[in-house]
Amino acid sequence: MTRQPGRLLRRTFGIALLLVSGGLIASGAVELFFRYRESVEAIGALQQEMAQGAAFKIQQFVRDIEKTMRVSTQTQAIVAAGLTGAYRFELIKLLKVAPAITEAAALDSRGREQIKVSRVRTVLPEDLADRSSAEAFIRARTGKSFFSQVYFVRDSEPYMSVAVPIEPFPGDVAGVLIGEVNLKYIWDVVSGIRVGRAGYAYVVSGEGNLIAHPDISFVLEKRNLRDLGQVKAALAGTPGLLAAQPNLAGQKVFPAYAPIPGLGWAVLVERPASEAYAPLYASILRTSVLLLVGLGMAVLASFIIGRRVVGPVEVLRRGAARIGSGDLDHRLEIRTGDELQALAEEFNSMAGQLQESYTNLEQKIADRTRELARSVEELKALGEVSQAVSSTLDLQTVLTTIIARAVQLSGTNGGVIYEYDDVREEFHLRAAHGMEAEMVEARRALPIRLGEGVVGTAAATRAPVQVPDILDEHVAVGSRVRPVLARFGYRSLLAVPLLFEERIVGGLFVSRKETGSFSPEVVNLLQTFATQSVLAIQNARLFREIEEKGRQLEIASKHKSQFLANMSHELRTPLNAILGYTELILDSIYGEVPAKVRAVLERLEKSGRHLLGLINDVLDLSKIEAGQLTLSLSDYSLKQVVQTVVTAVEALAAEKHLALKAILPPDLPPGRGDERRLTQVLLNLVGNAIKFTDTGEVRVEVRAADGTFRVAVADTGPGIAPADQAKIFEEFQQADTSSTRKKGGTGLGLSIAKQIIELHGGRIGVESHLGQGSTFWFTVPIRVERQTEAK
Repeated sequence: MTRQPGRLLRRTFGIALLLVSGGLIASGAVELFFRYRESVEAIGALQQEMAQGAAFKIQQFVRDIEKTMRVSTQTQAIVAAGLTGAYRFELIKLLKVAPAITEAAALDSRGREQIKVSRVRTVLPEDLADRSSAEAFIRARTGKSFFSQVYFVRDSEPYMSVAVPIEPFPGDVAGVLIGEVNLKYIWDVVSGIRVGRAGYAYVVSGEGNLIAHPDISFVLEKRNLRDLGQVKAALAGTPGLLAAQPNLAGQKVFPAYAPIPGLGWAVLVERPASEAYAPLYASILRTSVLLLVGLGMAVLASFIIGRRVVGPVEVLRRGAARIGSGDLDHRLEIRTGDELQALAEEFNSMAGQLQESYTNLEQKIADRTRELARSVEELKALGEVSQAVSSTLDLQTVLTTIIARAVQLSGTNGGVIYEYDDVREEFHLRAAHGMEAEMVEARRALPIRLGEGVVGTAAATRAPVQVPDILDEHVAVGSRVRPVLARFGYRSLLAVPLLFEERIVGGLFVSRKETGSFSPEVVNLLQTFATQSVLAIQNARLFREIEEKGRQLEIASKHKSQFLANMSHELRTPLNAILGYTELILDSIYGEVPAKVRAVLERLEKSGRHLLGLINDVLDLSKIEAGQLTLSLSDYSLKQVVQTVVTAVEALAAEKHLALKAILPPDLPPGRGDERRLTQVLLNLVGNAIKFTDTGEVRVEVRAADGTFRVAVADTGPGIAPADQAKIFEEFQQADTSSTRKKGGTGLGLSIAKQIIELHGGRIGVESHLGQGSTFWFTVPIRVERQTEAK
């Protein structure tokens, strides 16, 4: 069919009308936007200039008062005679010249008022005060003028203090002149400012108090305007133009401000927003009329397009919707003779192709759905297997779960998992599913050797092996198993090796009653299950090894504890005899002993008692490890324990010229625990402190609070490095473990002390810094009713 080309192109001419109206709208919007910004900036600039002019006038007003006051301090009388009674005339003249000054006072260099005049009250001699501590006097005495904050007299009239130095000669301050200035005269400046028809200006202090306003009643009411947004911005010095804000009466105004330098005040100029924006509103009205005309033309153009273009497009839309909803037999009927008709024919062609493809698509979707369902089942099964592997060490339970899911997902009839014996090189059945009892017993009774049958072959080759048909004589099936499998109807087999780092762990075997090869997906799935089986077998083996090692360690530890206990007992008996005979000799029981021999015997006794202490430590350690160390609980006095320990080590401290102090509160409560063991712990801590401290002091401090005793032993020794503070409470550990260490010991004392304190249900620790000494502390309950298991 011949179509006249270009009809749609000609129809787009009507759309141009819409584009014109769109351009008109866009240009009008841009014009309005920029006109708005320019108008706002012009209004802001104008009001800013007015505010700056008013600020300058007010600043000039205050500076004029300051200059007038300075002139009154530079009279001939001041230069010639200083601050005398004749100066009163100058102050009276000052009040005449400057009506805003209601009161003036001349202070001498010490800050006392010498002369004072006022236009509002009579000043008596007793009214003269000492103002040496006033800020105005202190600041002006430095030679600079001072302007105070605004204050209100009778809570209505705003005032401020102006102070200038009285200098007969530059730099020679003879006193200070302070004037109280009534700020209501600023009203003359503010009331003369006109902004448009209804605009006005006002002044606020740094605290937000209203100083001057065209309506003076607002000032007399002592209004504070800090809550107004424009006042906040002005006092904060916020740059840029301010948006419209409500004024004192709640009316929207367009504000601008200017600060008054040196005073901290601000002048604000406000103009009603309706008046400020009136020219802008007129411009918007004109532009809106033009936009309405353009929109009318756009509506007309849209009507034309609707009749010539939108109709066929609507037919296309409805047809596409029907085809999209599945009605592939529907065809579009458009007879416009242009590109729209060509588009409709393309739609009809597309619908035919979709109708042809839809049939094949349904089949593909069904196949894909089955594949996804299978994948979901496989993932679910793998999740169950992984949970079984990680949640239990029962090998039988895990392997039974694995083979059951493997048989289910592979579509086979039965399966078996074997474990490999490295010594005998045989596979032994560990779990089965779906297999007949006779078949399972036969496989259990006949272990498979490496390289024998499909399981042995898969392990030897380290790759899966499958048998499509066991009746085929050319395939490798065990001669002992083939008849049994055939009798129960099994025809095809698949075996997957269980490998751990190329080492044989076992094999996984499944069988089905149909002939044929297994798909690659099934092989891959069984290899995944084989990996899970390896993990389960390895976990079980490791657990058995750990149990065996634990039993061996327990036996060895028991033997060690028994040996230490026996040896400690056997060593203590002769050692006590040696110490006893040594004491008898030193006591001259067997006659007088020469001085040289006595010195040797004393060293022998000292070394023997040290050795006896070490043996006792080893015996205590062996009891602790064997769980035989028990507490003998009874009532005790911690004060008596501390005194006993201090008495025992007092000679050692005196020998090293160390101060030994004990700090105990007078109201210590009686305790309950093992007094002998607590004395042993404290004696160890104090003895260590004396041993490792060369100069200074050793201090024992006791506190009782919240049902707990806290005992601390502080010294001024060398301190302990942070890395050594944790290990010193371990067995046979010391801060200095070198062979050249200066202090002896086995490193058992603190370990035993820690166990004793924990048996009491307490804690022990140390706080130390190198070069700053150490503080060992322990806490125990005041009342220990039962023994706690040591950690």
